[in-house]
Amino acid sequence: MSLLGALDAIPFWQLCLIVGVLLVLETTVAVGLVTPGEVVLLAAATTVAGPGEYAVMVAVAAVASLIGQTGGYLIGRRFGGRIRRSWVGRKIGEPHWVRAEGVLRGGAGRAIVGSRFLAVAHSLVPVIAGTLRMPLRRFAPYTALGAVLWGLIYVGLGSAASTAVRHSAHLIGPAFTTVLVGAVVVALVVRAVRGRRREARERAAGAAAAPAERTAEEPVVPGRHPR
Repeated sequence: MSLLGALDAIPFWQLCLIVGVLLVLETTVAVGLVTPGEVVLLAAATTVAGPGEYAVMVAVAAVASLIGQTGGYLIGRRFGGRIRRSWVGRKIGEPHWVRAEGVLRGGAGRAIVGSRFLAVAHSLVPVIAGTLRMPLRRFAPYTALGAVLWGLIYVGLGSAASTAVRHSAHLIGPAFTTVLVGAVVVALVVRAVRGRRREARERAAGAAAAPAERTAEEPVVPGRHPR
């Protein structure tokens, strides 16, 4: 409860300012890899008291996210692939770039909306959208929708969690520890399973590509029609 008490001691407008600044940075390329925007918003949302503060916090989160992602789009449009080839791009890792590009190509509108809920991808998808010269009039509405949905959900989760915790403080000890350990274990298992599935798909794709390459390289013998 000490964390909730410390957050309650901060004026609401200051929390909104902190959330806004961090989310603008968090949704700009590379910064989102180290700034836990979701954690910041969830923590700030625990102080929400009433529909008015809920609406204000959602509005701050949505606007800040929209500004940050639009900034990422403009950076991608201006600098293109240079970011990806730069030191920062290499530190991010090519798999993350490929994943974000795959998300965008999988269905631009839904991908932009859904990418706001994906770790790392929400910082890279706007940059790739700008690099691919996606029209801003197409990018902006989907980005705004994703930002609003993200704000509504995360502020709601933070507020609901705070209410549950405050009304069951006497059960916080063992119950909280059990839930926390269970959540960490589940997250690690899911991550390991996804990693193994991704590696299996990559190996299968490589194995399928190898025969095609050998066939393409096979020389044509005179008097023999190629298959």
